[in-house]
Amino acid sequence: MTTSDTREPGTGEADTAAEEKAGRNAVRRLAKGMSHHEVAAALDDSRDRLPEESDDEVASPDPAHARARAEFEEWERIEALLATHAGTYDPDTDAFVQGGLAGEADRRAAELAAAADSEAAGDILLRALSRAGVLGGPRGSGPSAGDDAAIATRLAQADPEAALAVSRWLDTASGHLPPS
Repeated sequence: MTTSDTREPGTGEADTAAEEKAGRNAVRRLAKGMSHHEVAAALDDSRDRLPEESDDEVASPDPAHARARAEFEEWERIEALLATHAGTYDPDTDAFVQGGLAGEADRRAAELAAAADSEAAGDILLRALSRAGVLGGPRGSGPSAGDDAAIATRLAQADPEAALAVSRWLDTASGHLPPS
């Protein structure tokens, strides 16, 4: 069961995703240092604690049930991992866990880069509007705020490259184009 951390507000699904993540993390902490036999016993205990699922829960999952299911699935995954080698479980050497952490770090870095790109595009827009005489001039020296066509024309004449960048930025912000 995989879910995203971004959900529709009020659906309870964000709570479900948070509970699933918390459940998996709790299992990893508990499993650290356990042998295969200990993990297999914990898997059996987890299986016994799984609630019965009804059709209502599939349509609107209960966060507590989602957590129990995620915990069971994580015990199951760790048990399968330990079945292939001798030793104890360590999340620091679990390729699945490390891959997830790396993916999370990459996602955060991409969000920061996108925010920086958006800020840079805003700076380009302000500089281009200023150079075009649309921004920061005395009253009456440029097109009025509602005259979008005149503003766009003046911007394109003053700085065509900035006009293209701003156009792309505005199209992306309005959802007409995917982010570059």
